[in-house]
Amino acid sequence: MKIALRGVILVALLVAAAGVAAAAEGPAKLKLGIYDTRAAAIAWARTPAFAESMRQFRLGHDEAKKAEDQKKVDELEQEGQWRQVRLHQRGFSTAGAADLLTDRKAELAAIAKEAGVGAIVSKWEVPYSDDSVTLVDVTMQVVALFHPDEATLRIITGLKDQAPVPFDELPLDPNE
Repeated sequence: MKIALRGVILVALLVAAAGVAAAAEGPAKLKLGIYDTRAAAIAWARTPAFAESMRQFRLGHDEAKKAEDQKKVDELEQEGQWRQVRLHQRGFSTAGAADLLTDRKAELAAIAKEAGVGAIVSKWEVPYSDDSVTLVDVTMQVVALFHPDEATLRIITGLKDQAPVPFDELPLDPNE
């Protein structure tokens, strides 16, 4: 019984000493991966998959016109205008792009592991961080998920020197 009690006391002292040592070191550093959503959006919008989705969209529009289905034509034209607005919000401003990455969780996990970060978020969604947070830019690793060509990489590289258009300055009306 005395041996067990001594063991418990020893473990308690070791845990307490570890806690004091950890407190002396200060709070643990949080490493957060950040990416420029504009870069991800541009890389995504220049993929063959996006081009195919647009081809299918235009094909649906052409079929509706050929069938003289004016209601469907009007719906698709309006949808096309709103798609363009969303592309502008993403490519020129700070609109989110997380939905473009939902089917790439395994690849994002690999990027996070390689960068030593616990999460990856839009750089525009971190309005403040103190000294206990280390921000790690993983923009180019995220962009690489879309297999960009050289022209796309040149466009994305140019974003580094260009501030995003403030979101509230972008026109929301597709007819503007």
